[in-house]
Amino acid sequence: MAESSVAQPRAADSGRRTLRRVLLLGGGFAVSYGLVLTVISDTFFWFAIPGMLGLLTVVLLALHLFLYRPFSGAAPFATDGTDRRGPVKYHYKVLGRRYLLIVVFAVAMVVLPLVLGVRYLNPFIAVGLLALSLGTRFWLPQLGWAWKSARVLKVYDFEFRSPVQKSNLEAKGRRSLTLGNGGSPRMSAREPLFSDRWPEGIAHGVWFAGDDVFGGVLLVPDTGELMFMQPENWAVHEEARQQAGTERREKAERAGLARRSV
Repeated sequence: MAESSVAQPRAADSGRRTLRRVLLLGGGFAVSYGLVLTVISDTFFWFAIPGMLGLLTVVLLALHLFLYRPFSGAAPFATDGTDRRGPVKYHYKVLGRRYLLIVVFAVAMVVLPLVLGVRYLNPFIAVGLLALSLGTRFWLPQLGWAWKSARVLKVYDFEFRSPVQKSNLEAKGRRSLTLGNGGSPRMSAREPLFSDRWPEGIAHGVWFAGDDVFGGVLLVPDTGELMFMQPENWAVHEEARQQAGTERREKAERAGLARRSV
């Protein structure tokens, strides 16, 4: 019950932060859009330049807010290490749904001014094209890390590791962590969702699929996030990889872990 009572205020705080960000972005969009419309003026047309820069910034920040966020709600698959396909399928589903919404938004922004024929809506076309191009640019790496995780889970089964020692937390899903109390190297991890926070309860333990000196994938119990990970200091463990048996090296090759990619 104590853990639940802590999680509820955190969820409320996260919701309030998101609402504030949305309101700020909405205000920034309105101001920038108004500046862009000065392009039709003979006197203040130069205000359109900061207006376009403002729209670019708003679109960029809005895409980050929309794409780079954790799951919401309970994971609709088993997170006890018995299901290797469910987490991958759900990550693909979430990422696909988010990108589809970006495409729908972009198409609407481009089509609406053309259908209505209102010249004051023409900046919407630029907004739509920006959203589609930048959204695709941000989304493809996320899909790539999900694919890397899926490749590992086709080869290795999960085993439980506890505790998890959290180290660095960086942008675009970058993490540094260590599994267990000893024997496992410090890992550099990438979370496909690129969220800016540690998953709830990760310190208590995770499900790990892989080989410590080559890397692998972890699954966070309850919340269901995946992370692709490899030793942070790759060169230090080169001798251990060379001395690994043929079967271990072949499995790492099939899983895409034989070479450093994090």
